[in-house]
Amino acid sequence: MLEKNQTRVSTLLVSVFLFCPSVLFASEPFHNIQGFYGERAAGLGGAFTAIADDPSGAYYNPAGLGFTYNDRISISASNFKDVKRSYINIDTPGQIYNQTHQGFDPNFIGLLKNFDRWKFAFSIVNTYNYTYNRVDQVNYPLISPTINTTRNYTKERYNQLLVGPSAAYLLSDKLSLGATLYYVNDTKEVSRTQFQQFSDLSYVMRSYVDNRRTSALMPVFGIQYQPIQKLSLGMSYRRIFVMGGNRLYNEVYADSSRRPGTSAIDFIEGTGDGASAIEAGVLTQRTKLTTSIPQTSELRFGVAFFPTSRFLASFDMIHTTGYKSRRNQDEISSVGRRVTYTVNDTEIRELSRVSTTNFAAGMEYYLADTFSVLGGIYTNEPNTKPISWTESAVDLYLQNTFGNQVQANSGDSTLIYKVARSGTNPRNEYSRNKGLSLGFSWVTSKSSISVTYIREVGYGNSRIDPNSLAQSFEYSAHSIYLMVSSRN
Repeated sequence: MLEKNQTRVSTLLVSVFLFCPSVLFASEPFHNIQGFYGERAAGLGGAFTAIADDPSGAYYNPAGLGFTYNDRISISASNFKDVKRSYINIDTPGQIYNQTHQGFDPNFIGLLKNFDRWKFAFSIVNTYNYTYNRVDQVNYPLISPTINTTRNYTKERYNQLLVGPSAAYLLSDKLSLGATLYYVNDTKEVSRTQFQQFSDLSYVMRSYVDNRRTSALMPVFGIQYQPIQKLSLGMSYRRIFVMGGNRLYNEVYADSSRRPGTSAIDFIEGTGDGASAIEAGVLTQRTKLTTSIPQTSELRFGVAFFPTSRFLASFDMIHTTGYKSRRNQDEISSVGRRVTYTVNDTEIRELSRVSTTNFAAGMEYYLADTFSVLGGIYTNEPNTKPISWTESAVDLYLQNTFGNQVQANSGDSTLIYKVARSGTNPRNEYSRNKGLSLGFSWVTSKSSISVTYIREVGYGNSRIDPNSLAQSFEYSAHSIYLMVSSRN
């Protein structure tokens, strides 16, 4: 019976990764550029650091606010985003899993007030807001002949909101300094239920909720210099400082083949202060859950060139640092007199980030005094480690041969050293993305309106199932930005 239960749990875990990839994939963004904010920044593909002369400069480079001469209000009336992730050749050739997201949200609101050399602004930035609601059913899957049907019910939401003031001071006609202080509210809300029936008509059911809220501060410092009338240089620096957070995780697992009693149902509960589990009658003291987000830094450097009054060209380099956090993640399990101490890797892998350097280039040309066209291109490198087929093959070999652990016994005590598997890394998607933008803007002395289309695509690899080899991955996204501004 124990071997049967272990096989059943293993089969369930495989199906969770196969049919519910968003357990891992949607948890955190896999790229540092999540979108564009402001009237002209989107049309320029994000190459806005050396310009930043509207309220969105509070985000890109607050020093650019120093070169504004009007009071302004900017509102991103809508931002429609359609994202598709495709995982190709999952376990069998030709089998594709698609994960989609569609959102229609405001993503930027900004106010700007001019007091001679001092400029003050206030902005609200919705950096990302992803929502997934899915109901999936798979009958008689080829990769698991012992399963009759699997049903999944999923609801997920991930959001990050920035709110804060900005100030800029024009030191001279050529030099400006500025700063923004954002309050960051980052949330994750996940609920999922899975029901699975086997060929012998027995069944298992698993449901859980995972809610996290993190608060942080993100200061942004900027400088902008215009050595000559037709050239502008800009630089900004930001960093996230986590102030606190909370998290609640609750999971229930039921197996109809188990005997009634204390081991019939598994419970796992955890918060930022601690976590514990009762699985098959075994009590385990687990490590506390992380309530943080990666505390990365970002450095932007930009150049803008204005050869004529109708044309400008801009270029940005954006470097985002990596991040890694470690802490004790050992576990203690007990059943009766037997005690097991498990030594785990200390890296908190859901917080790990790889440094990236991205580039953006844009142009703006006024076809008429009140009508302009904007275009841009940009890169969006992954903040995850590369994923290779060879690495996944080695990982599976070690897991099947050694179980990725070393065990020592002494009486009723057991010591286990467990090596972290690459297949269970939640940062398991690698896609090198590129994008382009095309926008149109109508401008008068008192107001303006712009429409911008963004297209982003990428290719790479992913590891959707820790018990299978890596597969090819494709990313595709369409976005439409509508911006309205007024001037006084």
